[in-house]
Formats: sequence, C-alpha cells, structure tokens
Amino acid sequence: MSDDVESRVKAHLEHLSVERGLSANTLAAYRRDLARYGVFLDTRGRANFTDIERADVSAFLASLQDGAASSAARTMSAVRGLHRFALSEGWVGVDVTDDVPPPQVPLRLPKALPLDDVERLLAATEIDEPLALRDRALLEFLYSTGARVSEAVALDVDDVDREDRTVILDGKGGKQRLVPVGSYACRAIDDYLVRLRPELARKARSGTAGALFLNARGGRLTRQGAWMVLGAVAERAGLG
Repeated sequence: MSDDVESRVKAHLEHLSVERGLSANTLAAYRRDLARYGVFLDTRGRANFTDIERADVSAFLASLQDGAASSAARTMSAVRGLHRFALSEGWVGVDVTDDVPPPQVPLRLPKALPLDDVERLLAATEIDEPLALRDRALLEFLYSTGARVSEAVALDVDDVDREDRTVILDGKGGKQRLVPVGSYACRAIDDYLVRLRPELARKARSGTAGALFLNARGGRLTRQGAWMVLGAVAERAGLG
C-alpha cells in the first residue's frame, strides 16, 4: 500500500473509532479489508488516492468474486466507506464507488425438517404437563402456517378464524398476508383455548387479555419463550 493511500486509510479508521465508536473487532476487519484494497491498488500503479478510478474499484470487486459472497460484500462496504469519507473530507471531487454495483449475496432458503422429525417433535408435546396443550398448539400452528415465531407470539385470539381456518399474519415491513390454517392446528388451538388458556389468563395482571399464546404467568408468550418451548420439545424428541 502506498504511503498516500495508507495515510487516508489510517485517517478513516481513526474517524470510525473516535466518531463512530466501532468495536475493536469491526475496526480490525475494516483494517484487513482496506489493506487488501491498498495492495490491489499497488498492482494497478495507483500511488496517490486521487488517481483511483471507477475501473479500479470494479476490478477490485471482480477480484473478490472467487471468495464468499458475504465476505466480498463486507469488503466492498469498507471500500465504499473509505471513498465516501474521502469525499466528505474534500480529498477528492467525486466518489468513484458511487455507481459500482454491490456484490450479490445469494438468498438462502430455510432448511425444512424432514417429516419424520416433525412427527417426533409434535409427538413430544403429548405429555402430562400443565403447558403441554399450549406447546402443541404453538408447534402445530407454526408447522401448519409457516409463520415466523415472532408472528405467532404477536397474535391475539381473534386473529385466528378457526371457522374459516385462516389467520392474518403481520410480517416484516408491516405487510399482512392471509394464510390457511390446517385442521390439526385448529383442533390443537381449540383444545388449548378451552382447556388451558382460561386458567393462564386468570393469572395475567394486565395488557395480555387478547394474546393467543400465554406464558405460565398469564402474560403474552415472548419470542424467547417460544424458542425455549421449541428447544425443550426438541430435546424430549431427541432431535438435539
């Protein structure tokens, strides 16, 4: 890395440390990424920061494509930050990274449990414990609808139309979607609502009267609480 580029990188990292308060680990990762960028610029004869062109940034991005997409995206984020800082400091007149498209990080589909594991998981809720009816209703609902845990615990009783077997889920970004609910899930929810929920609701202090899934104290089941339920049931089912 040339002395000029190194001095700009050092000033940028000091800004991130002092003004932005980034952690030591994050700063170390930025330092490694920008050192790699500096070495690449040396191979293209860019001794001065003001000599860097859009083609250099594009070529550097292309050189990252052999590695993991997520790593390339992080490295390019560090490079963009450096050039934006250079523009804000008046070192350059334009940001040469401005119209360089970012590396595409492939979307990863969630892994689905095999049917045998799902059946073992649901069977593990058939135990003589006070909250077993709720746990089965929750797992049957998640399996039937594909809802996120956060969506399930946010539901009120009236959100599930057990007659039409549908539920309106509030997803990310405030987007709603109408989702069918299977007969097994509806039956498990009915069983829970009739045989257990009234008892749990009597323990509630306030503010949870309408919540569908309640915890042992009568409050709304939290996302963390739901994950604990899932973990306990999975352990009983021998799924790890």
